[in-house]
Amino acid sequence: MLSGKALHTIKACRFCWMCRHLCPVGLVTGKESNTPRAKALLLDMEQKGTTEMKVYAEDMFQCALCASCATNCETGYEPPVFIREARTNIVANGLAPDYVMNVIDKLMAADAETQKPASETADVLVYIGAHGTEAAKEMAEAFGSVLTKAGVPYMTLTAEPADGNELYDLIGETAEVKAVAKKCADAINGTGAKKVVVLNPSTARMFLQEYPAWGLELSAEVVTATAFAAELLEKGKLKMKQAAGVVTYHDPCRLARDLEETEPARQLIRAMGYECKEMIQSKKTTKCCGGLVLEAHSPKLAQLTASGRISDADRIDVSVMLTACPGCRSVLQKGDGKAEVKDLFVLLNENTL
Repeated sequence: MLSGKALHTIKACRFCWMCRHLCPVGLVTGKESNTPRAKALLLDMEQKGTTEMKVYAEDMFQCALCASCATNCETGYEPPVFIREARTNIVANGLAPDYVMNVIDKLMAADAETQKPASETADVLVYIGAHGTEAAKEMAEAFGSVLTKAGVPYMTLTAEPADGNELYDLIGETAEVKAVAKKCADAINGTGAKKVVVLNPSTARMFLQEYPAWGLELSAEVVTATAFAAELLEKGKLKMKQAAGVVTYHDPCRLARDLEETEPARQLIRAMGYECKEMIQSKKTTKCCGGLVLEAHSPKLAQLTASGRISDADRIDVSVMLTACPGCRSVLQKGDGKAEVKDLFVLLNENTL
């Protein structure tokens, strides 16, 4: 069962080629079934009884849900709406590929683990997100060090609950996803924090957009780590060394497109003394690296997508690509190319007195 919005979008997208050249997955695979248009056409064919769900089940998961298609649509349609709903139906009908179900089962099992409260108390709670990635751990340690240097007391959750963003991309707006989100909201509200600083942009998107839509209110103000660090810089709380060199910045799609935040990271890069050379697809038109969810069930496809993004840095002859997302960094570092992928907060920590 698809919503009226999904069906309307399918009708508009099925014969339209407007975003075909911008799909990061379709670009690296060359497969028509990886484009938003083809996915809309397959779903339209099912509605007309000329194909079955099992025929396109795998195709619907070969998408990063990065919304490049929606951002560049001159008529305002959003293909991720029908792709996410199609995934819900595929899983509900037991037709999801085994490698996808394995990831869903692991996420559900992890959520069932007992959560622990914060071990400290402070007005600022740092929520990491992107569970289980080494990039997230290193990023969190570096960001924590930056906050300490700036004289900002903070706390973290001893066992951080899942925020639901991975499950939301895999199975859509279901009761299971909302239950995960509620558990997370309750844990955060239970800390008494006045501000939640979020390192993972996908998590920030959930807190700021999906949670309110589901009636889940966070008692604390939610701010991204990049925006918070830029605020500390503007207040003079970060004392910077002056480095030199040319870098490029990969905008995480959730941060640039969903939250429309592009400048704070660049403020930090300039403050460190670096020149930021822009790739052709940057800021709100950024090209997705593939993301953690795609990597979790289709690592080879994610590696191809990440390699496609690194080649954009190679084209402008920049040897260092920075990003401010643990998921982006984790995926990009597995891509092929000359540019070295580094985390913005690790570099910021190295250049903060």
